[in-house]
This record gives sequence, C-alpha cells and structure tokens, in this order.
Amino acid sequence: MSRSLGVQCLVLLSFLAHLLVGCLAASSSEQSSLLGQDYLKMADAQLVAYEQQLSDELVRASRSTNRDVSVGVGFGSWGGSTGYGVHADRWLGGGNDDATQALMTRRDAVRTEMKRRHLLPQ
Repeated sequence: MSRSLGVQCLVLLSFLAHLLVGCLAASSSEQSSLLGQDYLKMADAQLVAYEQQLSDELVRASRSTNRDVSVGVGFGSWGGSTGYGVHADRWLGGGNDDATQALMTRRDAVRTEMKRRHLLPQ
C-alpha cells in the first residue's frame, strides 16, 4: 500500500514539474509577442491598451521573479516502517533578467510616445 502511494506521489510530482515548465514557456512567448509589436504605427487607443499589456506582463514577471526551482524526493525505511518525503524550494532572488529589462525599456518608450501624443500628462 505505501509503495503504491510513493509511486502516486512521483507521478504527481512529475506532472507538476511539467506544468511549471509549460507555464514558463507561455510567459516567455507572451513577452516575445509583446516586444514584436510596432507601437509607433498604433492608433491612440491601441497604444494605451498596449502600454497596459506591457505593465500587466511586468507585474506577472515580478510575481514570478525567478525560475530557479528545486524539487527533492526521498524514500526511506526504519524498522518495519517506510516513508517518503517531498520538498520543493524556490530561490527568492531579483528578477531583472534580459526579457524583463526589455519589457521595461519598451514600456518606457511607449510612455514617451504617449506623452508626445498627449495621451499622458507631461
């Protein structure tokens, strides 16, 4: 019975790891899509919406500041008992990677363009 529980735990852990990798890839794809747009050719309403999308993505990136995650699984026995343990750890460092910097630079440029068009206060 406990061996079956350990296998189930490993399957769940593997699923969660794959899910995490998928979420990180989606976030990177969203950032690339945002940075690929030409804000100078946008109409005023599009520019305002674009600036909001950039800001939203920066907030998302700041909430998941670092992608360094370690996961450990341990199994053991003592006497007639067996046990297992799962540990997940995340480094809580700064999130100034290149993609985040590029988003900040683009948002600043978009805000400068919005000021030029009088969409933001000078």
